[in-house]
Amino acid sequence: MHSKTKVVPIVSTKGGEGKSTQAANLGGFLADAGIKVLIIDGDHAQPTASSIYPLAYEAPCGLYELLMQTVDLSQEESIISRTTIENLDVIVSNDPRNLLPTYMLNAADGRVRLRNALSKPLFSHYDVILIDSQGSRSVMSELIILAATGEMIGMVKPVLPDVREFMRGTVALMEELLPYAAFGISLPHIRMLVNCMDYTLLAQSTVEQAENIIINGAYSQHADKISISMLETRIYDLDVYKQGHASGLPVHRLEKKTSRKSDSAFSSMYKLACELFPEWQHRFDALADKGAANV
Repeated sequence: MHSKTKVVPIVSTKGGEGKSTQAANLGGFLADAGIKVLIIDGDHAQPTASSIYPLAYEAPCGLYELLMQTVDLSQEESIISRTTIENLDVIVSNDPRNLLPTYMLNAADGRVRLRNALSKPLFSHYDVILIDSQGSRSVMSELIILAATGEMIGMVKPVLPDVREFMRGTVALMEELLPYAAFGISLPHIRMLVNCMDYTLLAQSTVEQAENIIINGAYSQHADKISISMLETRIYDLDVYKQGHASGLPVHRLEKKTSRKSDSAFSSMYKLACELFPEWQHRFDALADKGAANV
């Protein structure tokens, strides 16, 4: 892996948590701040992240050829699709027959294929690679997690069954990957992101319960090896995220300021980017200043 490139999977073993939406919006914010971003749509069954933004150029190959090793990675245009957003490229999901899970499960190197592929020179000029994943416990989720360079985003809604499923499903998935430490592969630190937050007492109570579970290490008997922390940023349940899908634009462009109690979409993306990538805060500040000037 290129030492400068940060590979950040966005994972939850439960579907419908908003992984694709947040991958696209975080990617769009980073790109507008001048960060070179690649989004890999790893949800092979329901490709969403690679279809939110219009494509200025669609490559003939995608995730399927990348993992099946049938694409020439010295030819960027064969695998990298370009969105209409400057600095934001994608590798599309293109496995409609759902063949990849079986192939990757049976390949000796299946779980490290994505990790190995991303070490190629083609990917070295990206600052951040965001990998969307399917909401399930599968070999596909495992190979995405193993491609991380240090951290991954764990998505969860502030609903108790969803929190329990995250602790039971995603943490169990991580536990199964612990043996890879013997090969020098460290599991990523999980940064839990609460999505679709609201101001009800129930939602706040659920988030507090999740925080207590994390602080006390009660999520796993291997809590010393599986690290989780809660991001302070909350993504609120706002219509602007649906508008982003409809318009094909990142939400920070659609809502700079708001009179609501909750943060604007721009503010949420700004806070999330600063928490995840503090080394680039000066770029995010510059984007915020530019946005304020345009309001």
